[in-house]
Amino acid sequence: MVEQLQNKLAAVTGGASGIGFSIAEILAGAGARVALIDVNEAALTASVEALGLNKGVIPVLADVTDEESVTRAFRKIESAFDGLNILVNAAGVLSRGTLEETDHAVWQKVINVDLTSIYLTSRAAVPAMRRAGGGAIVNIASVAGIRGVVNVAYAAAKGGVVTLTKQLGGELAKDNVRVNAVSPGYVVTPLNADMRSAGADRYWIGRIPMRRYAHPREIANVCLFLASDQASYITGANIVVDGGLSSVLLPDPVPFC
Repeated sequence: MVEQLQNKLAAVTGGASGIGFSIAEILAGAGARVALIDVNEAALTASVEALGLNKGVIPVLADVTDEESVTRAFRKIESAFDGLNILVNAAGVLSRGTLEETDHAVWQKVINVDLTSIYLTSRAAVPAMRRAGGGAIVNIASVAGIRGVVNVAYAAAKGGVVTLTKQLGGELAKDNVRVNAVSPGYVVTPLNADMRSAGADRYWIGRIPMRRYAHPREIANVCLFLASDQASYITGANIVVDGGLSSVLLPDPVPFC
């Protein structure tokens, strides 16, 4: 495989598990040096060991909802790498329940992790990208951000990610910093393991035209494209990767009369 990101320096939030880990793995495989940012120290250590320090992967323990923690993290990354070219924001939490079942603490946690963190990490990363002559930011949104599904807090946060991506794409274009989003549908990750084990996956698979959940690597492949020079004229975009879920109403189409 051609190393599309040879000599590139990348940071991935939520890099210790799920989609974030797959993104870090594929970026490292494409030649980038990668900093894994996560709040879970044990998972972070295990993930770095799995990817291999010899591939230029380093752990960065940080809380992406805390401004001081984010500032320290990016100072560490820039010091270790002597720059930064790519940021992928994959940190996220999931909540379920109706409006009335979602208390303020849950609402605030989801907004902080899924949306505010992107503001904080992007703000911290952009100066280094500007010094490097440009860069790429890729934000993990969700079909919930364009359809209204899962939960009020999650849908609001992910909708904010899509719009924030568009705003930053326009604002940072002059600095040669591209900003794009990827909106996955249902993906096999630890976040939805309880739902899948309870049998909900059978319900949703019947409504996905491709009749299966995505593998995290299928989301990571799109992130790799957006982070690479192959996407050099794409910014402010949101690429939906959901097996057709948001484009077709299944399983009960209305027959033509």
